[in-house]
Amino acid sequence: MDFHKKIKEAATWFDRLSLQQKLIALYIIIIIIPIIIFISIYSSNVYDRAITEISIKSENALEIEKIHIKNNIESMRRTAQMVVSDMEFIDFVKSRNEANVDQLIDFRMNELSNVTRLQANNPAIENIRLYTTNPYVTEMWPILFKEERIMQKPWRDEVINRNGMEVWWFDQQTEDVLERLPSQNTAKISLLRELDYPKDEHLGIIEINMFLKNFFPKMFGSVQDPDSVYAVIDKDNNMIRNFHHTFFEDEGIDTEELKLKFNKSKHEGTGSFQFENNETPYLVITAYIEDLDAYLLNVISLESLYAETAKTRNVIFSGIIFLVIILSFVTYVLVLLLLKKMYKLKDSMERVGHGDFSVDVEVDGQDEISELAFHFKSLLGKMNGLIAEAVNKQAAAKETELKALKTQIDSHFLYNTLENIKMMAEIEGEYAISDAVTSLGEMMRYNLKWKNDFVILEEELNYIKNYVDIMNLRLDGQLTLTIDVPNELRDQEVLKMSLQPIIENAIKHGIIPNNQKDRGILQVSARYSDDYVTIEIEDNGVGMTQEQCEALNRSLQTGEEHQNHGSKGGNGIGIHNVNERIKLYYGTEYGVFVTSVKGEFTMVTLKMPCKIMKGGSQSV
Repeated sequence: MDFHKKIKEAATWFDRLSLQQKLIALYIIIIIIPIIIFISIYSSNVYDRAITEISIKSENALEIEKIHIKNNIESMRRTAQMVVSDMEFIDFVKSRNEANVDQLIDFRMNELSNVTRLQANNPAIENIRLYTTNPYVTEMWPILFKEERIMQKPWRDEVINRNGMEVWWFDQQTEDVLERLPSQNTAKISLLRELDYPKDEHLGIIEINMFLKNFFPKMFGSVQDPDSVYAVIDKDNNMIRNFHHTFFEDEGIDTEELKLKFNKSKHEGTGSFQFENNETPYLVITAYIEDLDAYLLNVISLESLYAETAKTRNVIFSGIIFLVIILSFVTYVLVLLLLKKMYKLKDSMERVGHGDFSVDVEVDGQDEISELAFHFKSLLGKMNGLIAEAVNKQAAAKETELKALKTQIDSHFLYNTLENIKMMAEIEGEYAISDAVTSLGEMMRYNLKWKNDFVILEEELNYIKNYVDIMNLRLDGQLTLTIDVPNELRDQEVLKMSLQPIIENAIKHGIIPNNQKDRGILQVSARYSDDYVTIEIEDNGVGMTQEQCEALNRSLQTGEEHQNHGSKGGNGIGIHNVNERIKLYYGTEYGVFVTSVKGEFTMVTLKMPCKIMKGGSQSV
């Protein structure tokens, strides 16, 4: 709707321009629009190509980083395997006899030294540790420790549950086993394995750890790109990054929000996605590290690329606009010379428009403007005839309207005729007919007296009484209507004609088809609860199955037309209309709800706000 309105306003503005201005405007539009489209497409292609190049460069860097990570993983795995394969070392750890001094010295000089040499031969590895449950083994720093030191570590239970399978754990926040406080420089990654010897008997846990600055050389390198940063998201959705590189803080990026965006787009292998933060675009390249079940991220700011593209685009636009201004001025002068004769004709038309019909229109030349002047001159000669014809048509229309008004039927004629029929029926002793005519007359007055959409509940109840009286004339008095409405609710505001369609529905599709009962009973009740009023209309008709009732209520809630929910004739149209009117006037929290039992009853409940109308006004 707004779009069409704007189009209409633009068309109106264009129509108000002079022909000269229109020609210049079209001239400018014909030049600028294709250029804008071209520059936009060109700039977009340049921007996309630049992003593609950045993505390729970043993916290559990530692949190189993955190679370093893979080498570190294999180095830690080999170290762990060599410790496990050193049977003399394992035999000492599993021994259930307390070692004497000579045995301890021999173990330290030989087996323990072998493990220490493993660490020395792999300078990137920071620690090789074995935490044992054997109470007979004495701690020998920095290799051999009691397992009780790691009882509170969050990874201990997971390592034991993996039954000898390796667990990779990032540790940036907790104290190490020697109770040293954590820092950025001591953040590490650990390879953890359960040692069970013999099989299925827990002997201890092996830990091989490496500082993150050695494990992720690109992330923790001394030279960092100010427009990008590397980070890792582990299997527990924790972010591991170099806190010395304040890229996220400088850019104002919420890392939790970044993780949410990542989780929506992540997939195994290499991928990418873009997002905006504070109107700055960012590109994120991701690579899956299968061994760690983690993702390596490279977050790149595209602000400089975006600014460079915008600068190039603005320079081109500025040059084009300057050129268009010069061409527009030249065009304006040329069009002014070409349209001189047209402006004379325009002046003549303006004089005619002000009532001067004695204008002598000059017709010289054979161009299009001269032809237009000739036709305008001919038009002046026919104006009086057209005006007279228009006046005659208007007079004829007024006369036709007057005749139509005279042929309208006075509603009082109908009321008086019904009164005469009523009197004749009473004279003849046909009191049933007299009562029916009386009810019909009151219904006609109620229908024709439609000053607004709202009436009091008392008037609606009187209307349905008259309706039931007339229906009893057809049904030999088989209907019984009972009304249980408190006096204080009889002034409740209701929509006009909101009860009669439901009463009609109940009679036609509930009571009449019910051949098993002698009388049809209609019960109308109302009650007040929690600032709203419910009106219940119950009949003892054929009812509906639970499935049919649920389908009807569902269609009432969704607003979809329901054609078959319990009768061959489709008895949901009137209920739908009442439901839609209540929701329209009062809101979607109000409306109609149906309950029913097959072969016993159907109850229709109307819910609406409590609004008591008194003295022509209403109070809530």
